Amino acid sequence: MKIRKKTLALLLFSAGFICSVAVSAFVLWRTDVLNLPHQQDTPVVAPVQNAGAVYPAPNEDGLWGYINGEGEFALAAAYQQALPFMGKAAWVQQNGCWGAIDVDGNFIVQPTFEEIKIYQNDGSSFVAASGNLLSSQYPNTSLYDANGSKLFGLTGDLGEMSSGLMPFSRIKDEKISWGYINPHGEIIIEPIYAAVGAASGNYALVQDFDGQTLLLNIYAQSATPITGAASLDAVGSRLVLMQRENGLFGYQDVSGSLVIDYSFIAAEPFRGGAALAATAEGTGLLTTEGVWAVEPIYAAGEYLGNGVYALRQAGSPAYLLVNALGEQIVPEPVYGYDEWQNGLLACRTADKTLFINRSAELQEGAEFALQAGVCRLGQLYAVQDLNGLTWYAADGQIIYSVGRERDLTEGVKLVTAVENSSAAYLVCYPQVQADDEADNRTWQRLNTALADAALGDNYNSHTAADELEFTADGDFQLVTCGRVITVVQHLRLDDSWATGGVEEMVQTVCFDAATGRQYSPADLFIDGINWRSMLLEPARGAYTRMCAAAGVAEEPEMQSLLQKRLPRLVEFAPGAEALTLYFALSDGSVQPIEIAYGSIDAILDKEGGLWRGLQDK
Repeated sequence: MKIRKKTLALLLFSAGFICSVAVSAFVLWRTDVLNLPHQQDTPVVAPVQNAGAVYPAPNEDGLWGYINGEGEFALAAAYQQALPFMGKAAWVQQNGCWGAIDVDGNFIVQPTFEEIKIYQNDGSSFVAASGNLLSSQYPNTSLYDANGSKLFGLTGDLGEMSSGLMPFSRIKDEKISWGYINPHGEIIIEPIYAAVGAASGNYALVQDFDGQTLLLNIYAQSATPITGAASLDAVGSRLVLMQRENGLFGYQDVSGSLVIDYSFIAAEPFRGGAALAATAEGTGLLTTEGVWAVEPIYAAGEYLGNGVYALRQAGSPAYLLVNALGEQIVPEPVYGYDEWQNGLLACRTADKTLFINRSAELQEGAEFALQAGVCRLGQLYAVQDLNGLTWYAADGQIIYSVGRERDLTEGVKLVTAVENSSAAYLVCYPQVQADDEADNRTWQRLNTALADAALGDNYNSHTAADELEFTADGDFQLVTCGRVITVVQHLRLDDSWATGGVEEMVQTVCFDAATGRQYSPADLFIDGINWRSMLLEPARGAYTRMCAAAGVAEEPEMQSLLQKRLPRLVEFAPGAEALTLYFALSDGSVQPIEIAYGSIDAILDKEGGLWRGLQDK
């Protein structure tokens, strides 16, 4: 199979919408929980159904507000970013800073924080807000519950929550030390350690300032030296993942006794009540007794959080999703999954998108047409790509959409098409759609080019003799300048279960939004000049500056490519200030380079249609 690769740009419902969510381990060993005093009730549990049944959505100008179930703005679009309601509060970004509003749009936490993180713990939601601009001598962090009530604040950082505890730091005499604190602001372990791992029940691994690893008994407030722990996050279900010098893994209990022998070539700590481990035969799922809940016959495994494990079948792109007992959660093979959002994990079977809840069960009544990047909030579903967001009802009816369609001329739109014959082939790409059927013939050639850039011969070759040869997924982004639109189509072709290859591909189609005329790179330059050679020096300079700014070494292959003239049909995207070129590399990746127009001003055809289209505001 001859395929070249792209970096897949399938955005989940997170870019400017969902901030990073730290999913804590759900400890099934109920006898191993903290029994410590606290001064208030457990903070409110954030439900899947959000307060007031309002949903974050952007307007055409890119500002975010909240729509109701009919697609009308209930809270005006006035924020740079807006997150779903948790309890009675929603966090929004305004003027670069984060704060929280109530259901009437009033600020209950003033927007003064530079960064927020959402933590989940046993069904409760918390927000750690840091970098308060009103007091910036040292890092400041405050923890809020799902209703926007402040639980505590401290000078220092807060780590991810697990087993009801968060690592926290304190700075004294320019020295950073770490301990543990609970959501009520009670310091459980004083900050006396150089580094700490995630708490698991009553135990955690820490490191002192002499570099020694210790097993911490949180309730007893005692620490015992331990040698051979795989990492500071190696404790779970009262077992510690250990590694010998020969590279083999095993597990000892918190008393120091070896309970699962060193017989694994790879292993993970116990999370959610079980652990992924591998032998020479494959990967499986272990119980705390060292018995296989799922036999080690799988090619790979991943813990997805909340007691859900994904095991990839050998010689196939399909996954088996199981709980800690090894029971299959989804009764059919799964070909992809996203991240936990709003308490649900989206996963894709051959013909539909399903959702798993925090109890590691299929969520009843939650099923959607096959689609990548789906999120469910309340009774609506959202699909977001690089260009916009659409909210759908359960029956697939569009409630609200912005950005995924755009007007080209009166009665002519650029819309998103989805090729999803199965979860193994799921590609989004744009098509032009006219109200007048006669006008559609005008755009037919462009539509063919757009479909070819997205699908090409890949659609016909991803299976052979009913055998899956490779999976394909992809998305696109639009580079718009003046009346010129460039579709940058990203594709990801994966046959890693057979040959270990994952390839990325970028294809571009540049056209005039008013007429549909397509442009090639040569249209940007003066007739008769050798632009393929004359672009080399500015491209080399741009690449060198880019690598220097990123602090990375230049790739020898890129250096070689920039020594000879460019391909005649190099993939390109002209923007407002620069021309972007895309280079396919032998490792299957794609390297973009931005060349400022100022560095190639002498060879630009400023009387040509492409340049004039770029300047047409």
